[in-house]
Amino acid sequence: MNIQIVRLNSGEEILADVEVKEDSVVVKKPSLILPTGQGSIGLMPWMPYVDVPDGIEIKNSFIAFTVKPHGELMNEYNSAFGNGIVVPTKPSVSGPALTLTE
Repeated sequence: MNIQIVRLNSGEEILADVEVKEDSVVVKKPSLILPTGQGSIGLMPWMPYVDVPDGIEIKNSFIAFTVKPHGELMNEYNSAFGNGIVVPTKPSVSGPALTLTE
């Protein structure tokens, strides 16, 4: 899987499994990234009323850019729309330091 954020010229941001072709990309299991307020975002299916198991092809002329999402967003996508694989985040280290003695 090649999970990417595809920013369209219309301003829509789509999170999907992306297959790059010569003059287009194919987005599979696309979801729309929406701001939900207070600095958070939400995901919802993009074009949920269509049945396109092979994805939707978008010509490069309609795409502003594609970028890799950060880990938390990718985990959210995978749990909601993808294969269910969630990669654990790096644990934070806190508490007293360990002392090694002989």
